[in-house]
Amino acid sequence: MTFHFTEVAGFISLFFYASFFEWVLHRFLMHQPIWSYPFKSHALIHHGIFRSGPTYFLTHDEDLKKVRFAWWNAPLILGLHVPLLLWIQDLLQMNIFFGGMTALGLYYFLYEYLHFCMHVPKERWIEKTAWFSWLDSHHHMHHRRHYNNLNVVLPLADLVLGTLVPARD
Repeated sequence: MTFHFTEVAGFISLFFYASFFEWVLHRFLMHQPIWSYPFKSHALIHHGIFRSGPTYFLTHDEDLKKVRFAWWNAPLILGLHVPLLLWIQDLLQMNIFFGGMTALGLYYFLYEYLHFCMHVPKERWIEKTAWFSWLDSHHHMHHRRHYNNLNVVLPLADLVLGTLVPARD
């Protein structure tokens, strides 16, 4: 399989876009009562169980399901992007669909995996990296200040939109 420049450009562009998509979704759907399901499941339940300090980590096995999104979130989020990416591909006359969908799928996977590792640490190799340690501190600060540090995977949108707050030790 040969990758073309446009597919790589689509991947990179959509990976950066995903940071802003995550930020908007997190800020407005998960922390505002616009739509009750995401607000209740995230702001009330997830943040009610996983606070800052020792309660940032999983303490009761029955709360394990409250760490991840519902199973149907991935196909919904990715599926909603299909018409958008096809439209952009048609508009630009560049093959960006495969690269873009790959980036969005990878970003979603990283969100779920990293977020899970943050709340359910198990001495995994990734948890020992400086990059993960920084992201974990970044996310831990979000559990102290809910309207800051909204990104989990790539805090680019936090930086650009002014919600990045350095983690305190």
